Amino acid sequence: MYKFTLIFNPYIMLRIYLLCFFISILQINSFAQTIGGKVLSQQWKKIEYGYNPDSIQIDNIYYIHGDGMFMCTNKGLYYYIDSIYRFKKINVSPNLANARVSIIMKHVDYYYTGFRDGYGLYRSHDLKKWEPLGSGKLGTSKIFYLYSMDSMLFVCNWQKTIYLSHNLGKTFRGISVGFNSLGKSYINNIENSEEYMFCSMNGDGVYSLNIKKGTAWEHSDKGLPESKNIGEIADIGKTLFLATDNGVYRSDNKASSWKPYNTGISGKLITRLVAEGGILYAATNKGELFYSEDLAVTWKKIPIDFMQSPISGVCVTDKAVFVAVNGLDAKPSYVYYLPFLLKK
Repeated sequence: MYKFTLIFNPYIMLRIYLLCFFISILQINSFAQTIGGKVLSQQWKKIEYGYNPDSIQIDNIYYIHGDGMFMCTNKGLYYYIDSIYRFKKINVSPNLANARVSIIMKHVDYYYTGFRDGYGLYRSHDLKKWEPLGSGKLGTSKIFYLYSMDSMLFVCNWQKTIYLSHNLGKTFRGISVGFNSLGKSYINNIENSEEYMFCSMNGDGVYSLNIKKGTAWEHSDKGLPESKNIGEIADIGKTLFLATDNGVYRSDNKASSWKPYNTGISGKLITRLVAEGGILYAATNKGELFYSEDLAVTWKKIPIDFMQSPISGVCVTDKAVFVAVNGLDAKPSYVYYLPFLLKK
């Protein structure tokens, strides 16, 4: 009868352990997505603290380089504290503690935030002390969007008016000549590419203005869906992109005409369109998130394993991809993030 003796060799066991470890790393990388040379984690994480997800509606989330991420809601403005994974409420005004904030932006050395409920525009140097800006119609405007370019501060309101300031918001003048005053339309956002400004207007089309030579905005809707249900405009270099209820459209001729670039996202209602680091991100009303690294020629889906509710905000930092989800039918609203792991 034979007897077998198992001999424990620590060196062999170490080699087996290292082999298993490298195999697991290769398996992870084989399934993980890479965006802009960075590997995405496969597990979304939820930010649960600092706000009430059952009563809040998230309008958007914004990333200010060097400062961090902010959340604009129907219950005010919040700042994300990355070190402890929670939000903190920012009190713009005691009388506006629960007013609906539409946007926050940094221009030169000041933070600017606008309210959708008709409370106008506010400015702060340190996020602690805020002062109201503007008078007349601007002071009671429903602010939808803010934009900064060099010394110029642009303010877009519900009444299809764009105001411009050259002195940090002390005084403004209207620059809305050329807009169609008829119909139920409103400004989504504005962008700048080279010497042109572009304005996306839901229910109407896209307007362009030559900053150096133009005196009036010029309208174009050539190639856009008949519904004119359009959203945000984004740019990468000289190329423009537009969110619509039929995917993403692209223009290569300064918004004179548009073509659908929808391989993989045709027929989808795009709720957010963000360009960051040469990469385009498109979110939908069904809780889907796509990205394109080739100017919208092809789209890839980022898997989402949480509730399939409309995505109301997208921002990308050097650490993660963040999305805000507005819960429907009594579902809560949350912010989720998908961390970047390492560079390939």
